[in-house]
Amino acid sequence: MNNFQLILDSLPIFKLETFLLMMSVLFLAVTAFISVRMTQKLKHEYRQVKIIRDDLKAFSLTAIGVGKRVMQLERRQRELLKDSTGQDGKVVRQVVTQVETVNQTYEEAAAMARQGNDVDTIMTRCALSQSEAELIILMNRLDKAG
Repeated sequence: MNNFQLILDSLPIFKLETFLLMMSVLFLAVTAFISVRMTQKLKHEYRQVKIIRDDLKAFSLTAIGVGKRVMQLERRQRELLKDSTGQDGKVVRQVVTQVETVNQTYEEAAAMARQGNDVDTIMTRCALSQSEAELIILMNRLDKAG
């Protein structure tokens, strides 16, 4: 402690004040730099959260659309079964044909999504709802990321 005191006593007072001022400025500059970096990082994280929130919203809307589509298919299947009672084999062929048509539509939409087509194009060409087309594009993005 004595050595440190001797050094301080030997320094002229203006040099000590200048040194303290420079150290304070340096401390403020480092603090400002860290603050700016943290702000940038926080903004980046906020954008990521927004993207994830939008994807989750698209999944939810799509799940509703797919649920409605499944209900329509089930209703159509019941109608086909009711209309075709007593005609062996014909009922199965009609239901299978209906399901195959839907599967082909989704397969075509998935292929279009892989090719980079947008939601409106997929909706128009495949006769899908917006939420179904968004889900197919989102699943294609997830496949690419994974």
